[in-house]
Amino acid sequence: MKTTFDLPEPLVRAVKKLARERGTTARAIVQQSLTRTLEEQDKTTPFVLKDASTAGWQAMDPEFRGLSLHELVLQSYDGRG
Repeated sequence: MKTTFDLPEPLVRAVKKLARERGTTARAIVQQSLTRTLEEQDKTTPFVLKDASTAGWQAMDPEFRGLSLHELVLQSYDGRG
């Protein structure tokens, strides 16, 4: 299949230079690079954030229940200067 990509000129020059040095074509370099990138993508596992949720307000000490966020922040700094 033939397709067209707009690539920065310095990148194209670098690919052509590498192809000459390796005795191959720019097309082969691009194909190898894309294939390697896709293979690496398949090997990587997506990041999954560990569930660190809590029981929410039910787990809060009774003395803090019902306080506004501002009041909770003030309580968190109480006695700390």
